[in-house]
Amino acid sequence: MSVIVIGSLIIDNTIYVQKLPERGETTFAKSSLISYGGKGANQALAAHLAGGKVNLIGCVGSDSEGDRYKRHLEQMGIDSSFVTTGQNHETGSAFITVEDSGENSIVVNSGANQNLKRNHIEKSINLIKTSEIMLLQQEVPKETVQYACEVGKKYGIKIIMNPSPLSPYFDVNNFPSDILILNEVEAEQLSGEKDPLKSIGIFDKFGLESVIITQGDGPIIFKNSSGPIKQFQPPKVQAIDTVGAGDTFAGTFATALSNKKSISNSIRYAGIAASISVTKPGAQGAMPTKKEIESFVI
Repeated sequence: MSVIVIGSLIIDNTIYVQKLPERGETTFAKSSLISYGGKGANQALAAHLAGGKVNLIGCVGSDSEGDRYKRHLEQMGIDSSFVTTGQNHETGSAFITVEDSGENSIVVNSGANQNLKRNHIEKSINLIKTSEIMLLQQEVPKETVQYACEVGKKYGIKIIMNPSPLSPYFDVNNFPSDILILNEVEAEQLSGEKDPLKSIGIFDKFGLESVIITQGDGPIIFKNSSGPIKQFQPPKVQAIDTVGAGDTFAGTFATALSNKKSISNSIRYAGIAASISVTKPGAQGAMPTKKEIESFVI
């Protein structure tokens, strides 16, 4: 069964430093990296590498970066037919600083991603109807994401919502979905409860099938609609770069679910993939293949 990902495509400009600079502080970089990113493309690639049949709907700019990005997708095995070119827009970009601990700070210029509109979804209806799972984020216009949710519900597609980057306008009720994937910060912002073991129960009122809260190298907490809270501890590794770890988790989880793994086993599988991804620099270049995930020994 197939996964449809609707989301952003961004060029990542990453610099590596010993420690993130304080306000007003100038520091020297140890190295730098220009790579392909964006939550939509990242999650699509993670899903593909994990063995999924994946399609991506997105938008790049009418520039050389956009042309190169579409060629990159094709080289990686992802059909770029539904990645449109936004006229008079530059391809989205991100400026990322990563410190030795692996932690990072990110500033995003959305660029052409803001040109992904409702009509792009409408033109892709036939593709969407044949998908089993829809994976969404929040780096494209909210109206587009809301419409995608409506279409997904209409055709009985399981919707996984990863509302990152979390914006003040986000309301679970306005983005009807089945599974919600959050990190611990997003869970606190949406629930008002700092402790994820307490905040996860607050989401019961939304009638979701499942809620998943990731915590970096801490336990992944998850809860089905009326079931008990469960936890899975992902493998402990030496983190080099955490950029893209959340996208690796979401994309791999979607593929595992489409391959008929249970929620629990899908979370375990995705947790292993995310742990592997932080042991290498960059986002897409660090994502593991199905073989790497399945051969990883905890």
